Amino acid sequence: MNKTDKNWLSPCGIDCSRCSIYLRTEEELEYWKKQGVDINTIRCHGCRSDRTGIHWSPDCKILQCCVYDKELTFCTECMDFPCNVLKEWEKEAEHHKKALSTLHEMKKTGIEKWCNNHGYE
Repeated sequence: MNKTDKNWLSPCGIDCSRCSIYLRTEEELEYWKKQGVDINTIRCHGCRSDRTGIHWSPDCKILQCCVYDKELTFCTECMDFPCNVLKEWEKEAEHHKKALSTLHEMKKTGIEKWCNNHGYE
């Protein structure tokens, strides 16, 4: 199994290296084109990239709270996990639901053990 750097795992549990926005898949670009968005603006270097650079959601409440306000690596480290922000966010999209499920697994198994079991280093 190829190992993936765990820095690609966002605080909310999304694997940025597999994100369709990061990968700029044809389907993703076509979706945004239909929404009237300039597809040249559909770029992201991951949630742990420089927020002032190319970042899809520089105003993400989850990233702000977890990393910048509480100085945590993943939401699972927070005393309030899962908070109301995550619970509401989960309802927005299927990949959000999957990400929150990942966080629950990480919480149960431990971050390092979960990462090792899932091919992250």
